[in-house]
Amino acid sequence: MKTLTVMYRPSRTYTSDSLIVNKLYSRRDLRELFAINDATINTGVFRPKGTNSVWLFVTEEKAADKIQYKDKLEGDILKWQGQLSGRTDKLIMSHATEHIELLVFYRHSKREYPSAAFRYLGRFEYESHQAGKPTSFLLVVNKE
Repeated sequence: MKTLTVMYRPSRTYTSDSLIVNKLYSRRDLRELFAINDATINTGVFRPKGTNSVWLFVTEEKAADKIQYKDKLEGDILKWQGQLSGRTDKLIMSHATEHIELLVFYRHSKREYPSAAFRYLGRFEYESHQAGKPTSFLLVVNKE
């Protein structure tokens, strides 16, 4: 008799369903809203466990003690540099084929909004990249 092995896969969700475009969210707000305990939410690229979402936290003017990535929002286009290690580059490039949404949280400077919050800009799509250390990406607003 054959035994059928079924692997359990947790249901995946899109966190954008619970967010409001142009609303301000601090990292603390997001921790509470999504019950996140993972300290990597404090990095620029974060993937909430059990979701099909990747969050990009973008601060255009970085503090002097931070890596000076060249990130710039120009209308519906985000020119964004990935992590120096390149660890998340493939995830950004293949997000559409992997059915993963890229969500952008943006602020001009850390002090722009109360509680160091970011403005949630919505879903973005990978357009192109230029290899380097770090990789430079061109992301565009998803208008769907």
